[in-house]
Amino acid sequence: MSTILFFVLSFFIQVVALKLSLSLLGQASANNKMATAVGVVAVLNIALMVTTFVPVVGWLLKPLVWLLIIMAVYKIGFFKSIAASVIQLVIQALLKWLLAIIGLSSAVSLF
Repeated sequence: MSTILFFVLSFFIQVVALKLSLSLLGQASANNKMATAVGVVAVLNIALMVTTFVPVVGWLLKPLVWLLIIMAVYKIGFFKSIAASVIQLVIQALLKWLLAIIGLSSAVSLF
């Protein structure tokens, strides 16, 4: 498969993981739409890519930017956004594992 297909696949896995993590935390379905999750993941990917270029403290800014964007968009508190991030990481790991089982193991490296 091509690199573009793997990029698109990893993007939508991030979207699904974000939506599921917020659903598991009891986020109202009015705020937790698929279109919102797509927009949030797109903004997060761009913002996290920009923080990569910040010298010295870029690694410290990434979790802070993630938490601030999630808190602002979904109107949740600090601890609930931390729980959402942990759940999202677990869901992404499970989805990566499933992809590796069905033969898409090279997609795992793009996450």
